[in-house]
Amino acid sequence: MRYLLVITLVFCASLRGQEYKHEVGVNAYYDRVNQDYIKFKGLQKQNLLYKGASSFQINYDYNISTTLYVGGGLGYSKRGFITENKDYSSSYIQIPVRFGVEVYQNRYFEIRPYAGGYIGIPLKANVKIKDNYFSISVDNKSLDLGIESGVNIGFKLNDQYKINFIPRMQFGLSNIYQEYYYEKRRNIAFSIGLGLIRKI
Repeated sequence: MRYLLVITLVFCASLRGQEYKHEVGVNAYYDRVNQDYIKFKGLQKQNLLYKGASSFQINYDYNISTTLYVGGGLGYSKRGFITENKDYSSSYIQIPVRFGVEVYQNRYFEIRPYAGGYIGIPLKANVKIKDNYFSISVDNKSLDLGIESGVNIGFKLNDQYKINFIPRMQFGLSNIYQEYYYEKRRNIAFSIGLGLIRKI
């Protein structure tokens, strides 16, 4: 009986100290999106304004060690911009790849900054003219390749579940919209997200 008690205590202690290698979760973001504008010198530049959008993502992270991790995911995002008389919107299937480090952890929360890149596979795009109830479809065939960085600030619910607060920035590298031949535009987005994460 004494040996059974010792074995039970050792087993419980090992469970308590278990290190989880995998993390899966779902994130939802509110994005402020626009387009970075490149044009030839001397030509007039349109005044592009930020607009609100939303995005969702299923994530997977693998903890390489107690401090380093690598991750990826699959998500849906909307991008675009507005001017005084036009609202441009585009949507993508987004595939991110990121590398991160855990810089702080205690019983209640953790801080895990990351950086990486993403591929955006175009779905559809449209333009809505001011005071017009209908949208006009436009070509959206270019892959949106870009870089991203952010911080996962995790608040632990228990040993396996946590809620992440995620400030994030994405900066596109691809020319994805060209209204005139002398210009290039790239997607940019500043985001605030919430995620529910499970360690397995």
